Amino acid sequence: MHRAAALYGTPCYVTRVRPVETALAELERRVGPGVRSWLSFKTHPLPRLLEWWTRSGRGVEVVSESEFATARALGCDVDQLLVNGVAKHSWLGRHPIEGLRVHFDSATEVDALMPLALRCRWRVGVRVHAPDERDRRDDRFGGQFGMTTDEAVHALHRLLAAGADVLSLHFHLGQHHHAAGAYRRAVEHAARVSDAAAFRPRFLDCGGGLPGPAEAAPALAELIDAIGAARSLFAPQLEELWLENGRFVTEQASALAVRVIDAKVRPDSRYLICDGGRTNHALAADAGPHPLLVLPARTGPARLTTVCGPTCMTDDVLARVPLPSDVAIGDVLVWLHAGAYHLPWETRFSQGLCAVAWCDHDEDLSLAREREQPEEWVRRARCDADLQSIR
Repeated sequence: MHRAAALYGTPCYVTRVRPVETALAELERRVGPGVRSWLSFKTHPLPRLLEWWTRSGRGVEVVSESEFATARALGCDVDQLLVNGVAKHSWLGRHPIEGLRVHFDSATEVDALMPLALRCRWRVGVRVHAPDERDRRDDRFGGQFGMTTDEAVHALHRLLAAGADVLSLHFHLGQHHHAAGAYRRAVEHAARVSDAAAFRPRFLDCGGGLPGPAEAAPALAELIDAIGAARSLFAPQLEELWLENGRFVTEQASALAVRVIDAKVRPDSRYLICDGGRTNHALAADAGPHPLLVLPARTGPARLTTVCGPTCMTDDVLARVPLPSDVAIGDVLVWLHAGAYHLPWETRFSQGLCAVAWCDHDEDLSLAREREQPEEWVRRARCDADLQSIR
């Protein structure tokens, strides 16, 4: 991290591939053979990671046109590409590519995209709304994803009757805390949909939802149990199970380096103002504390310290923890576990996007994304103004 900060400045994300390899190997060892891990590209949309992942022979899951276009531009073959997500009918029709793998999320998608799916011989399936899917902020609500039982059965009947290449069922439990048995209930629900539609999938996509490795043991045990149930319920036609556990695979692979640029002492706390922070680079700080390192190491007496970002927002707080009292202006603070959902939630609030560094398997460091400069903001603003004048 010190080398990345010196080479590329701060703030800077650093992504290392070795933690990805470790987490992926552990996941694949635990779930056993016959399970394919797809890269949830939305979770950590770094092109270098996608390139490494496809070179390993694994596939990439995308949920938007931007992700789709990036994957295709980086050479992702259709056999390594899985299109999930909502409202795909608003953009996927612009891509008449032979043999795509697509999971329909709604009856509207089926209506709009089935002609293209037939013409291009897409390999398709449907997403069912799992019983335990919940809104993360308010569990009174089930959420907007997937189809009800009746919708899914009707969609499967329509697709099969039309001669579509229907191969799979899909569910995803989401990021909220899962009740005991949630994975098994989702698998059993998918089996009931399958029976009602008289359809046997060759592939069952169990989505993601595993927390990071440090907290994943209970959920992983439940996933393993559900995989065993799926193998029994969908035999003998089931060929493979699919997973897209972006948080488990990428959370510990990245860190954020910020530099202390000012310090203030107040009765309630010491305040360190840094060139990066929660508002721009770590909205995930709202979910709880992350490990924090100081470079160089400091040994002064611990003092309650509020680590702030550079924006004029009172909630731009990366951490409020005891830190050595001799942390000084110019020191680098390293916010660990900055993989999952940090890059896609990065903002330009009063700032530009920061640099991103990549560490390959040999720990060779390279620049994966340059820092945005103020001049780019000016050019963008002028372009926007020109477009407005044209309109």
